[in-house]
Amino acid sequence: MAANYRYWCGECHHRTSWRTEAEGADEQVRHYARSHLGIPVGGRVEVRDKTGGGGGGCLAVVGVLFLLVVLTPSCQHKAESQSRGPAFNLQVVVPVAD
Repeated sequence: MAANYRYWCGECHHRTSWRTEAEGADEQVRHYARSHLGIPVGGRVEVRDKTGGGGGGCLAVVGVLFLLVVLTPSCQHKAESQSRGPAFNLQVVVPVAD
């Protein structure tokens, strides 16, 4: 069975690790018996998305932004150098005989 459930305590900041539904519920009951004696078990259950495709879209956006940051200055430099003419100054020195 997949560990797709995490139980959060309703009284404090305790949470279980990712477990099966039954294991998480048992751990939550034990936590209440240890830490909140006499209070009915409460809190919430977090269910992990089973598709497993998280992060791919964000990674693509970060990659595109990185390329824009790298390529934009180089394109601007190339455009400026073409509008001014060649980026080098060639000087020809001819020796003169005495």
